[in-house]
Amino acid sequence: MLKWNGDAIKKKVLEAAKHGVDKTMSEAVIEAKRHHPGWKNVTGTAEGSINVVKFAEEEGQRVRGVWGSPDVDYMIWLELKHGSALRSSADKTYPRLQRHIKEAFR
Repeated sequence: MLKWNGDAIKKKVLEAAKHGVDKTMSEAVIEAKRHHPGWKNVTGTAEGSINVVKFAEEEGQRVRGVWGSPDVDYMIWLELKHGSALRSSADKTYPRLQRHIKEAFR
């Protein structure tokens, strides 16, 4: 007789994916706050605005979270004209997502 564990495994994979996305976003936030060589932190507004906006949630067959700087309009100017803090942070931290999911699944 075969015992079906598919639903439990799917749930575990989903939870591991959410954990992995949250951990990766959190690392991206820290990286962006600490490393923005193209611009200097003067008032703390731009740097302080970088946060996880929406922690990972299931959206159909996907897991999605949002991080960035949603409340500071001039952040786009800093990103495009003075050195990318958000983009370079993503480039550095996103490759770790797979490892984070694997670690959470164990």
